[in-house]
Order: sequence, then C-alpha cells, then structure tokens
Amino acid sequence: MRAGSILSRYRDSYISYIFLYTGYYLAFASYSSVLSVYLSGIGMTDREMSLILSAAGIFSFFIAPVTGYLNDRARNPKAVPAALLVSVGGLGLVFSACRGLWTLFLLNGVTMAFINSITPVCERVAGSGKYRYGVLRVWGTLGYAAGAQGAGLVLEWLPPGALFLLVAGACGLCLLGLWGVVIQPAMAGAPAQERGLPIKKKAGGRLLLGSLLGNPPFLLFLLAAFLFAGCSGVNINYSPVLLGSLGIPAVSVGTVLFLSTLTEIPLILFSHKFMDRLSGRLLAAICFLLAVGQYLAYGLASSPWTVVGVMVLVKAVASSLYMMLSLKMVRALAPKELTTTGLSVVASVNNLAGILLQNLGGWTAEAFGIQAMYLCMAGLCLTGLVLAAFLRVQNEQRVFS
Repeated sequence: MRAGSILSRYRDSYISYIFLYTGYYLAFASYSSVLSVYLSGIGMTDREMSLILSAAGIFSFFIAPVTGYLNDRARNPKAVPAALLVSVGGLGLVFSACRGLWTLFLLNGVTMAFINSITPVCERVAGSGKYRYGVLRVWGTLGYAAGAQGAGLVLEWLPPGALFLLVAGACGLCLLGLWGVVIQPAMAGAPAQERGLPIKKKAGGRLLLGSLLGNPPFLLFLLAAFLFAGCSGVNINYSPVLLGSLGIPAVSVGTVLFLSTLTEIPLILFSHKFMDRLSGRLLAAICFLLAVGQYLAYGLASSPWTVVGVMVLVKAVASSLYMMLSLKMVRALAPKELTTTGLSVVASVNNLAGILLQNLGGWTAEAFGIQAMYLCMAGLCLTGLVLAAFLRVQNEQRVFS
C-alpha cells in the first residue's frame, strides 16, 4: 500500500519532469558535446570527423519526421520515445567499441537520429503540460551543462569508452522520468478547427502533412531555420576543436561548455515574460544577430579569452532562443494535432542543413583554417537575418505563459 502510494504521488509529479529533462539533456550533451574531441582522440582527420558528424543530419532527416508522425498518432505516446531511449543507450556502447570510419558513420547517424527524435516530444510536453515551460526546460539546461562538464572530465581522466556509460546511465534516468509524466495522445479529442490553415483530409478525416508544407509562412521559417540550424550544428561540433586549437585542454573545454550552458538559465526561466509577447520575426532577427556576432568573434579574435568570453555569454543563449522560437512558430502555424510532427519537420530541416554545412565546414576548416570557416558562417547568418525580416506570423498563441 505504501509503495503504491509513493508511485501514485510520483505519477505526473514535478520530480518526474525533472528526471525526464535532466536525463534527456544529460544524455544529449554527454554524447554530442565533445564527440569531435573524442573522434580526434581516436585518430580521425578533420574530413573524416566531418563525415562521421554529418551522418547525424543524414539519418535524422529521414528518421525524425517518421518518429514524430508515429508519436502523434500512437495510442501510447510514451512508447516511441521509450524505445528510442533504450536504443540510444545500447548504440552508444556499441559506438565506443568501434574504430572503422563507415561503422562510426552508421552508428553515429542512427544514434543521433534517435536522440534528435526525442527533442520534439520534450518540447511538446514543456509547451503543453501543467507546469510552465521555463520551470521544466531549466532542468534540461542543467542536465546539458552537467553532461558537457562530465564528458570533458571523462575524456581527460578516464578511458574514452566511459563516456558512453555516462550516456547509457542518463538514458535510464530519462526513462524513469518518462514513466512518471503524463502525456496525452496528440490525436485524442482533437478539435476540427485549425489555426487559419487549410485542412487536408483523407478517409477517416485524418490530417495530412500537407497542412504544414502547403503553408508559405511555415516554409519561409524553414528556410531561415536551415541557415541558423546548419551553422549552429557546425558550431556545436567545432567549438571544442576551436578551443583546443587555442591551447585549452579537454577538461577546460568541458568547463567552458558547462558555463556557456548555464547562461541560458535566466532566458528559459523568464521565457514567459517575453516569448509570448514578442513577434516571431523579432525573435528570429535576435537569433541571427547573436549568431553573426558570435561567429565574427570566433573568426577574427586572436585571444583565447575573447573566444571563451563570447562562447560563455552567447553560444547557448542563441541556441536556446532558437529552440523556443521553433516551438512558438510551430504552435502558431501548425494544427495542434500535428505539433510533434511540425517540430519533427523543423528538426528534419535542421538535420538537412547539418548534412550540407557540416561537410562544407569540414572542407573549409581543413583547406583555409577553422577561423575562416566561422567567417563564412557569419555571412550565411547575415542572409538568414534578411529572410527573418519577411516573416509574418500572428502572435496569438500563448505557449510559454
């Protein structure tokens, strides 16, 4: 009886959400934040590393929309993310035992695709649960910060394979949280009225993906997202390499990433104060301005302290703001029943950008140097800033309050 009472109190409790978000982002950061350093440590060249890292985008481009679609239609909305978490934990351990280029390419692609496929589920829960977005997602920030720092410490003091034990443990914590939270099926009791979008139906009245892809404002946002997310993905993979090239050891790289992640905490905690009030166009412009300034600093600065300062203050803030913007845009432009699918489409575009820009970035870094690569990324984000000026989206949905 006592055990049953404890389990009943745990169900949909705040602690279950803490486990969900801390565990997921701890796993995400432990696997991805210093993966480029891990690959360099086992002898991969810049081009080989870029090829392996680009696999995440290739596989996620195809897998993320499928898993999002399945999750939106599953009677048990926890089944898909639970299977993905178990797979990530196991595949990470297999990855640690392999050294072949194409084997690492395949394993990294599938593993990161599964990790990326869970993100839309977490965002949907944070934007529609009984707790405010900021007080849930802040635990993701803390989990990511701990994962980045922990990964750096593991690479510095332990055998490299221990990194993937940390990933598996974090997936277990996330599963515990997933078991406790309550997620309503997206299609259950779905209202027929859509937010100004044409409804396309087939037999049985089910909505089609065309209600997303046939909407011009959504397509324009996807184009802007392509540029921002592609450059951001390159930055995530190459910022540890940039720090290493400036003479900063792996354990200190983890500390820099840890501190940079903590700076997004006020942004997330107070998201209810500004995210629902500011327009999508203005928020997109802010994202691109932060990105341009950041990449110019990396490309032009000669002092490692300048790079560290900009990375701590701007890197995670820009990425976190973009993630919240994506949720805001999907909720404004997509039917509620397709929230996870819409976020998965955005993630798929992000991954397509990663495929192209990761390989282009690797070629540029090897041919002209990593700082020249960052200057090129600043130019791409300037183009994105111009596109953001044409975004026209109604600011009616309250997602973060």
